[in-house]
Amino acid sequence: MDQHQTSPWYKQFWPWFLIALPGAVVIASIATIIIATRNPDSVVVDDYYKAGLAINRDLSREQRADRLNIRGIMRLDQDNKGVRIIINAADQARPQKLQLHILHPTLSDRDQSITLLRADESAYNGSITPLKPGTWNIILESNSPSWRIQRRLEIDAANRHYKIR
Repeated sequence: MDQHQTSPWYKQFWPWFLIALPGAVVIASIATIIIATRNPDSVVVDDYYKAGLAINRDLSREQRADRLNIRGIMRLDQDNKGVRIIINAADQARPQKLQLHILHPTLSDRDQSITLLRADESAYNGSITPLKPGTWNIILESNSPSWRIQRRLEIDAANRHYKIR
């Protein structure tokens, strides 16, 4: 009678293979949880309904800018550290200071808020952190909350002049 010798289970290939598959899933799940908790999504708003209502309330400022026919040109310096905005508006719509918000669509750590000071009758100057090429949301508003212009711009290295309307 021929007896077949079998080795213990822990010396076999298939049990370890079958244990490794769920083990890899557990390790990947733990890694995903660690990544998610260390890098939260900054785009998500806690109360999206209230944020949506606030956007609807603020549309009156953009409509006022349309009625006043406010237009502008944003010029970036060669070194991309300075910004000059020239606005075409009635005298009552030209305050001493303007607020410029430069917002990245997904990365809130790249957002900038700049106070622009009036340099002459229609030009405003300010300093910015250099912008990387890509899509940016621009909000230009008067210090008194009377008008606002929002625009999405595609910033590239070759162009230094952008229309704001």
